[in-house]
Amino acid sequence: MESFVTNLIKRPFKFFMLCMVLYMASQSFIVGAFVTVVGLSFLYHRAMVWNKAVPAAPKVSMPDTQSKSKHESHQVGDPLEQPYERSAVVTPLRRAGTHDRS
Repeated sequence: MESFVTNLIKRPFKFFMLCMVLYMASQSFIVGAFVTVVGLSFLYHRAMVWNKAVPAAPKVSMPDTQSKSKHESHQVGDPLEQPYERSAVVTPLRRAGTHDRS
């Protein structure tokens, strides 16, 4: 995430508008009070996002190679299960976010 100052240096119009708002806040009590409320609200919400705990990824246990070989040999010897038949209908998968690709 870019810092606030770096972001303002890269965008001169945004920096100019910030300077104009601060100038108006220094000249008018009402604008200064509004800017103060907006700034405190921004800092409060930033602090709330910063304090939120990010949940850790769940631990996944991998099966042993011995149990895998036992499981495969059990399936091969079971004649009651029939495999799925192939379908003649083919539906393309919708890919999100690829509208600009050909």
